Amino acid sequence: MHDHPYAQARMREAALAAAPYGMFICTADGQFDSVNPAFEKLTGFAAGELVGRRSFDSLLDPAELARRRAELPSLATLTGRYEGEWSCMRRSGSPLRVVLALAPVAPEAAAPESGAPGPACYVGIVIDMTRYAQSEARLWYVAHHDGVTRLPNQTLFTERLELTISRCQRGGGGFNVLIAELDHLRKLRDALGLHAAELVLQIVGERLRSLFPNDGTIASIGGTQFALLIKETGAAADAFATEALGRIGEAIDYAGTALNITASIGIVAYPDDGADAPTLMRRAGVALSAASAVNGNAVRRFSTALEGQAARRFELQTMLREALERQQLHLVYQPQVTLATGQIAQVETLLRWNHPQRGSISPAEFVPVAEEAGLIEHIGEWVIRTACRDAGKLLRLAGTLPRIAVNVSPQQFLRQNLYETIRSALEDAALDPSYLEVEITEGVLLGDTEQALQTLHALRELGVEVAVDDFGTGYSSLAYLTRFPLNRLKIDRSFVTRMGTDAQCSALVGAIIAMAHALKLRVTAEGVETAEQAAQLQALGCDEVQGYWFSRPITISALRNLLKPLSTE
Repeated sequence: MHDHPYAQARMREAALAAAPYGMFICTADGQFDSVNPAFEKLTGFAAGELVGRRSFDSLLDPAELARRRAELPSLATLTGRYEGEWSCMRRSGSPLRVVLALAPVAPEAAAPESGAPGPACYVGIVIDMTRYAQSEARLWYVAHHDGVTRLPNQTLFTERLELTISRCQRGGGGFNVLIAELDHLRKLRDALGLHAAELVLQIVGERLRSLFPNDGTIASIGGTQFALLIKETGAAADAFATEALGRIGEAIDYAGTALNITASIGIVAYPDDGADAPTLMRRAGVALSAASAVNGNAVRRFSTALEGQAARRFELQTMLREALERQQLHLVYQPQVTLATGQIAQVETLLRWNHPQRGSISPAEFVPVAEEAGLIEHIGEWVIRTACRDAGKLLRLAGTLPRIAVNVSPQQFLRQNLYETIRSALEDAALDPSYLEVEITEGVLLGDTEQALQTLHALRELGVEVAVDDFGTGYSSLAYLTRFPLNRLKIDRSFVTRMGTDAQCSALVGAIIAMAHALKLRVTAEGVETAEQAAQLQALGCDEVQGYWFSRPITISALRNLLKPLSTE
């Protein structure tokens, strides 16, 4: 039935009526033969005012038509499709920018009922450009602005940065670019949820925007970062950065809770630090990394020295990945001696890296790089498994074994699988858990305390002991000592070094020891290098000491030789 010519004609009429765009059919002289409802709505003319009465070009702006008449093809000679942008005059007299498309209709389609070719006719389509312009504007806005803060995003900031560089190249002058990153926003999001983190970003964005007469020089980039382009240079730019830190640091009220936010800021200057946008942004990132490295709430300017350090860190990352693959890392062990008896109470596992070309690389240099590169968890698991395996072998060979202490990084400690990693390593090494101790920093205990509690209790139930490393250097609060199942405190070497010349320091060490003993915790002093220091610590009641006074870090073979005489007693 659908093949019947009459049915086909009805279907074409129905399609024309339902079309969402303005459509018309006209004869070779341009006279309207029919128009659809969308065309009537678009132009304001009723079909009766157009069909058989007017030509399609009579609706075009007369002035524009006179100027561009040659562009509009003669329908009688039109064989393909024409498309052009024109101003159409509504019935009200108001202009409307449209796209006009024209195409001839096949002759046989003009007289479907008879099957004979009909008179020449043409179809026209008229599309409102205003709707498209609005759509384009919306798409442009979405593509160039951050969805949370409504500030320009990195794409738009880069465009404006490049424009500013071009102006300076023509007219001289300079400017500064700042990248500000909110410190610890991820922790806040984990603690209070995504809404709180987004609220902080919005409020900080508004505060930074208020530092400018307009928002053309601030952008939200990278989720937790803001980029700022300022005309100030030198000391004035530094003052601006300090003011920005102050504005960011103002407390934010969230459901009755005061949120205290800090930030790190890196600064670069044009043209001193770079002559193009990619270089400036990269070097601003280098300066930002240096500011973040001092635990945040700091401003750092770019320097070639910082760039050298960044290059060195990148080189170390590459070398460290190779070191893991080629098994260049190894462990050494430093004894911790009981002062009262002289016996070895524990040995601390220490990580070492001997590079084939570079020689020995200090942990103080490569461990922060490993943390930054996300390698510390992999390295930490290797240390745990290797230390347990070494300890199991040593116990079987020497017949005796002091407790093996292994450092666990904050990143590793906060992983859900730390307990399972330790349990599995002990099982694989056939080592009793009482031979293992984990050393953690104070920061671990003041992070996600509930998870820390669960992990520590699980380890203690397993039989593993827990020590707090570098005690006294991190936080003033001591409340956590009563909350967590700890066994030992390790006094940082900085206190031990100053004891001989600083009476207050000596008194502080004595107070730490007394407090720890009251809480039934053992105390180990690190960095003991002289007999005088050892005697002073013994007089203060310290349980154990670790340092060059007794032994440097030694290999597992040397440790076996040290322990073997003990096994024959």
